[in-house]
Amino acid sequence: METTVDKLEAMFLKSEADLEYIEKRLKLDFLNQHAVNGCPAKENPSEMLENLRDIKAKHTALSSQVQPLTELEHESAELLDSAAQITTAVPC
Repeated sequence: METTVDKLEAMFLKSEADLEYIEKRLKLDFLNQHAVNGCPAKENPSEMLENLRDIKAKHTALSSQVQPLTELEHESAELLDSAAQITTAVPC
């Protein structure tokens, strides 16, 4: 059983190393290709994806901060509506 676990762990480590190599190779190929073609390196899709992940994380954080404010806004609007209805219902 222990040898099977060791084999699986070794396979996972090799897979991770292979993926890291492929990622580095793709980045290098992309940079080399765009250097030859004269395109700017800032259009690198892998960097754009990393930036997108960062932006999504910031958006999620901001959304979680805004949610309580939205709830309070709805509660305030309901209170103002009920106060307006009471005020208009009182005869002069």
